[in-house]
Amino acid sequence: MNTLYYTYKNKVVVVAGGASGIGEHLVRQLSPFASHVVIVDRNKKLSTALAKQLNGSLTAKIDYENVEMTDSAKVKKTFVSINKSVGPIDYFFNTVGIFMAGEMRDTPIENWNAVMDANILPMINGSSIMYEIMQKNGHGHIVNFASAAGLMPIPIMSIYGATKHAIVGMTLGLRMEAASFNIKVSVACPTVVNTPLYDTAIYNSVNQPKALKLAKSSKIQTPDVAARRIIKATARNKPIIHTAVSTKLGKVLFEFSPSVYIWATQRLFRYYRETMRSK
Repeated sequence: MNTLYYTYKNKVVVVAGGASGIGEHLVRQLSPFASHVVIVDRNKKLSTALAKQLNGSLTAKIDYENVEMTDSAKVKKTFVSINKSVGPIDYFFNTVGIFMAGEMRDTPIENWNAVMDANILPMINGSSIMYEIMQKNGHGHIVNFASAAGLMPIPIMSIYGATKHAIVGMTLGLRMEAASFNIKVSVACPTVVNTPLYDTAIYNSVNQPKALKLAKSSKIQTPDVAARRIIKATARNKPIIHTAVSTKLGKVLFEFSPSVYIWATQRLFRYYRETMRSK
């Protein structure tokens, strides 16, 4: 707790996608330390309710900005305004994105485009604009959100995984570029977390009730646990942030014994085709 206190004390934090899911829990858990937390989200109802609930009860002042992260002009205008009015931005957590599941053969091209736009554009806009601002400030930490699917291949998530691999590659490349400017950059790769992400997901020939039941299982990681681990790893400036040991083990297995990883994953894939694929 002391480490977190001194890391985030009196800091200005911006959380894109901070109205729900892991983003919401980042806002909740950083508010006792930070001086100012700004929720950047397109959901006005959830954002204003969260800000109203937290304001006055915790250390940080909570604000909300209505932004669609795919709109680069709006993102730039908003981030510049926050940096000027609130103070130099210290931390930027970009949690924006959607989930899509299904085999490639079942996925129409318009769904490819939808997930590419929703997952990659917010990361490009957020990273490039915040990076420019933090260079002028002389410091900062950007945390982009990818997924375990961005670290290893996962069938029925091949297209979704492509967007997350892109985010991992972009973020780690930026980390090396930004170091000389005193800017830290990390990528968070959560496992499956019980959030509204799966309620609004795109399912391509997937039995949605069964998929949602699996995602909402009591054995699935909760967003408060994921947020806590991300906050702690960010404080330690980890390049890749895991929220579960299973993700670390899967990545290691794929890197050092890909044939075993593929064999095990294909067995799970056969189970999916037998039980969860809509015929």
